[in-house]
Amino acid sequence: MKDYLQYLQEVLGLQSLMIAEPSANAASGRTQFFTPQGPLDLGERKHFELIFLNIVTQEKESFFLPQVRELFDKMKAAMKLRNIQILELDCTVEDRSLLPSQLAEICEGKVVVVFSSFPKDIGELIFKGPGKWLETYSPSYLLEDASAKKVVWNDLQKVMKELAL
Repeated sequence: MKDYLQYLQEVLGLQSLMIAEPSANAASGRTQFFTPQGPLDLGERKHFELIFLNIVTQEKESFFLPQVRELFDKMKAAMKLRNIQILELDCTVEDRSLLPSQLAEICEGKVVVVFSSFPKDIGELIFKGPGKWLETYSPSYLLEDASAKKVVWNDLQKVMKELAL
């Protein structure tokens, strides 16, 4: 995690990225959440219709990187997301089974799309906590394996149908 933060700061020139010091939560196995805009500060807004949660295991997977961001923005544009509350988060996670409860401590979403290079239960809308979760391939994975784009598009269409878009 320290190398990742150093990379983001030195190579990409980004500043203050985490909501807490990595060592404080990493030792306890806590999931780290951060936004492309900087520290996570939701204020009073705790409920979102759609949450995009990007699991980061390597630096090249972050929403912060321009090529990943560009593809992700195209994916959102294709979904025609208008007039709905959206939250976008990168996260590092020790135990994926705790992810729903740890996210619920911060906020909740009607639908949570989990992006990962190694999704579990791919393409299935599953109730986890107060909303439905769908796991699919991350935008960074699609940059390496374009053949998975059709799978992701089918998954995003399920989300669109769930949200009546």
